[in-house]
Amino acid sequence: MYVLLFAAAAALVQSPVAGSVVKPGTIAIVAADSPTTSPTITKTFTDAVQRTLLRTSFLPLPDANHSLYVAKVEVSQTQRGVVRSGNDRSDRPGMAAGLRGLSLTLPSGKDQLRGLIVTRLQVTVSLRRDNHVVWTGQATTVRASGTRTGDPSVVAATLSDALLTWFPRQLPGPLSVP
Repeated sequence: MYVLLFAAAAALVQSPVAGSVVKPGTIAIVAADSPTTSPTITKTFTDAVQRTLLRTSFLPLPDANHSLYVAKVEVSQTQRGVVRSGNDRSDRPGMAAGLRGLSLTLPSGKDQLRGLIVTRLQVTVSLRRDNHVVWTGQATTVRASGTRTGDPSVVAATLSDALLTWFPRQLPGPLSVP
């Protein structure tokens, strides 16, 4: 039992964010270089992170040269198969057939195969003066592309809200967001 406690304490000491106290202040949001993520997607996620941080005690600044902290936003998206999206009755009405006051709604047959996209958002906050990492967090979700919930702006808002709800407290591990 003492060995487990010692191992846990040693892991905390070796962690780059262990013992770091993140005090409110100014923060600049920058995008991490990613050759696989489009600039449009990256901008969508950095904007979402900025909007979420506006609801905290941290003030986002447009210039990283004048902020206390720098938040580096890294986004990755990977397609992992396809899913069949059914007819969403709230969007598209089915076909209706009526016979003497009796009506029957039939499916429109507009099922489509859509890509299943795994999106991962990682935010790393460091002190601008020495690049010392004081907080890091990661959130992942899986959504069907071409749907309302799979729209990049919706995914960005959902992941940044879920992740930065923890900031500046340390996360217990990566978040999985439905």
